[in-house]
Amino acid sequence: MEEQYILANLAENVVVTMTHIPELNHLPVEKLIAIPLGRLRRDATRLHAVCRYQRGIRKSEIKGPEDVRCVDVHPAALTGDWQRYAAFLLYHEFLHALGFTGHDRTFRNLEALWPDEEARAMGDAFGKHLRRRAAKWLWTCPQCNLEHPRSRRGKGRYRCRKCRITLVDIPVKNE
Repeated sequence: MEEQYILANLAENVVVTMTHIPELNHLPVEKLIAIPLGRLRRDATRLHAVCRYQRGIRKSEIKGPEDVRCVDVHPAALTGDWQRYAAFLLYHEFLHALGFTGHDRTFRNLEALWPDEEARAMGDAFGKHLRRRAAKWLWTCPQCNLEHPRSRRGKGRYRCRKCRITLVDIPVKNE
């Protein structure tokens, strides 16, 4: 239940921040607060957040927040150091909820208006964090020590892209 509280607070802060972005003044930003919020599965590694639309509505028909069923955020983003990134994720998904369904130039320009530049850049690190957390094996280069988190053993079939040396399988000790 604490996750839901964190998520609600983040959403409220994001909507307030969005009301102060002049380029969004003509959009129904205040309606975003009514969108139900949820969380993705804990074991998701590629998806950080998603805007789910009402059933039967095509993306080309999306007009605004009333066409959105819910916005789900990865639960790991709601913890500690990742909460700033979670706020950016909500902003990103709220832009989708406002009718910007693609990731075209217009969407990217609006996305770039989020005031926390550092949070906007946290996506790669968060993705690596999720993959590392889910890994059962690290394919490791014995020469340059480059690690590749994986769920299966490599069994000597793969080489380091940098050194061209066969990667070694090291089991991950997850808590």
